Amino acid sequence: MKRTALALAALALTSAWPLAQAHEMTYKVFQQFYEPDTQPNDTIFIGTFDFNEHTGQVTNLKGRLSESMTGNNVGFPNDSMTWLDLNYQLKSVRDDALGGWFVTTFKNNSTNTFWTGLGGDGWSPQAGVAVGGVYYGFPTPANNPGNAYAMIFVPDDPLAPLTQAQINKLAYADCAPGGMMGAVCMTGTTVAGYGAVGTMGGYPVLQTITAVPEPQTYAMLLGGLGLLAGVARRRRGKA
Repeated sequence: MKRTALALAALALTSAWPLAQAHEMTYKVFQQFYEPDTQPNDTIFIGTFDFNEHTGQVTNLKGRLSESMTGNNVGFPNDSMTWLDLNYQLKSVRDDALGGWFVTTFKNNSTNTFWTGLGGDGWSPQAGVAVGGVYYGFPTPANNPGNAYAMIFVPDDPLAPLTQAQINKLAYADCAPGGMMGAVCMTGTTVAGYGAVGTMGGYPVLQTITAVPEPQTYAMLLGGLGLLAGVARRRRGKA
């Protein structure tokens, strides 16, 4: 009987391993953009995404972007800041030279973010730098769709630390209306990546990615540990 229980426990524990190695896994991502003009508040993006280890595709990126100009300036992290929901992954671009994907999630179900009066695609960090961060629909405030986005980088090995070259290409934009900057969106970019820092001097300093264990993995592990604990209790009772 004891051998059977131990075998079942071992099976539960070992079965959890393949589940943890499933083709598609969910990851958490955290980004920090240093904002010299809103200290001690920084712009923060916290989100999740799915990664298929066979195809290398990143899907379902979504999360929340903070507005560092809001809140009571109590330091980092500051939950009193206004947070924007970014639920629409609309762009995913492969960069072979940097070994991964730049993936962007938006507040609106549209990429319309920056002014297109000088051309450009209306959303990319480089397009934003080119027009000085002016919002899409300028000069009419009512035409501003109030979009925002966060761009993350997912290496071919999602858990690999980012290099400085990869960090330099991270970016965010916040064109939500009613801000203190008039026609200019708040952005975060680097000189090395795009030729200029953000509209208030902000730039990316950190991105971390961590794996999220699947619920069934937890269940299998807990089941195996429970069986082992039961066997241990019976042994103590017979001692």
